[in-house]
Amino acid sequence: MTTQDCAGIGPASPIGVGRKDQVLGFIRDYLLTRGSSPSMPQIATHFGFSRQRAKAIVDMLVADKLIHRAPGSQRAISVPGLQREQLIAALRRHGVTVDDDFNAFDAVLPLPQGNLPLVAIIEHIPDVGDRLDEDRRHAG
Repeated sequence: MTTQDCAGIGPASPIGVGRKDQVLGFIRDYLLTRGSSPSMPQIATHFGFSRQRAKAIVDMLVADKLIHRAPGSQRAISVPGLQREQLIAALRRHGVTVDDDFNAFDAVLPLPQGNLPLVAIIEHIPDVGDRLDEDRRHAG
């Protein structure tokens, strides 16, 4: 395994980013660029640490539910929600508004008629009984 096998997939050690975050970013980038997950030796080689350390970090990511790994498999690593994120990003690039865009508002904006009474006060309509009495007088 050489570092060329993983060339072009994320920086090896950006400043201020923890190892777990680096490994998670590497796995995400690897999945997106290669269509499959990296193996433990590829993760170890990319970051320059042992396979045991790579496995320990992957196990921590699994425990934190940031990735999913099929038991006993070296390559069956997936990132929950990664495909959904990519689909939403593609839709947004094409100008489509998705549900998440509507959920971004913390509060409902007030309607412009918010200060109006809910029930209109109708004072100008005469009582029905008065109107019937008046109609009878004119008819009779």
